[in-house]
Amino acid sequence: MSDTVLITGGSGFIGSYLALQLINRGDRVVNLDLRPHAGPMAWLIAPCLSQIAFEEGQVENWPQLLAVLQRHKVNKIAHLASPIDTDYVSRHPKLAYDVIITGVVNVLEAARLLGVERLIYFSSIGVLPTRQYEPIDCNHPTLMAGEGPGTGAYGAGKIAGEALCWAYRQSYGVDFVALRPSAAYGFTTRNLIYLNQMVEGALRGEAVHFTHGGSLPRDYTHVEDIAGIAAAALQVPASNLKHRVFYAASGQPLLTAGRIAEIVREMLPGADVSIQPELDSGDSIEVNFRGLLDVSPVSEQLGYQIRFTNIRAGIADLVERYSAYLASQGKTVAVGMRR
Repeated sequence: MSDTVLITGGSGFIGSYLALQLINRGDRVVNLDLRPHAGPMAWLIAPCLSQIAFEEGQVENWPQLLAVLQRHKVNKIAHLASPIDTDYVSRHPKLAYDVIITGVVNVLEAARLLGVERLIYFSSIGVLPTRQYEPIDCNHPTLMAGEGPGTGAYGAGKIAGEALCWAYRQSYGVDFVALRPSAAYGFTTRNLIYLNQMVEGALRGEAVHFTHGGSLPRDYTHVEDIAGIAAAALQVPASNLKHRVFYAASGQPLLTAGRIAEIVREMLPGADVSIQPELDSGDSIEVNFRGLLDVSPVSEQLGYQIRFTNIRAGIADLVERYSAYLASQGKTVAVGMRR
């Protein structure tokens, strides 16, 4: 039986891939976003764009959110709408309340009033403080007596969202799953995690050099897997769920940005990419909460098998898609991929 899924922030990176996966399995998709798909995302979503009902708006607008849910008879929600620039949120901390927290409260209240069957809340790995042990499971502390989320106001907003999901479940029975993505990459993202900038810049024939960040390790996770985990979480029976919080990550050993640069140069001979090992102030905070992630509950409870466990396979997918996009725009691909 198909579902009607509202994706808040559905014009964005992860939301677009989730929409594609849901449509391909026969679900109806409603996209609530400030703007329709544009640029590379519009190219990606083009085969299915006519099947997506677009509603211009934002989750902070409570009457509009409720009206959209009722008009389309939505029975499941994937809540992605959120600022993604952690540094910007840190400089403007009220955004954590105005957008992140207000948005999740509105979505939860709508789910309660309308009897939505399942809500997927996109949290973040940034809710973690300094890692206490590895592999890091979802029972790892987030708020401790001496430390809180490593990403400041952004992480505080996201962990508040998780707490509110629990409150609505305990008090009103709202069925939710929270996902914590890690370093999402793939065609094509504005996330400043180095990998996309290196690959896409090289394919355009540009020199890409970073003055810091090379020694920062991350669990780079392909967007197809993050979307796949979300799609599985929307569909899995509640009886399968021993947990309600999962890492949307590869679960593989962490790779530094310096190592990513080496792999890009190996796979794209002639690529002019480099990154210095030094860490800036933001990197120095982030390195504290990065660690090997336990994603075993994703397969055990959600029934999803991570596809891109090999970073080279994920980079190859990005190269192929971005090359096809450049060709569609009448542009020449500057370097070829070594196979």
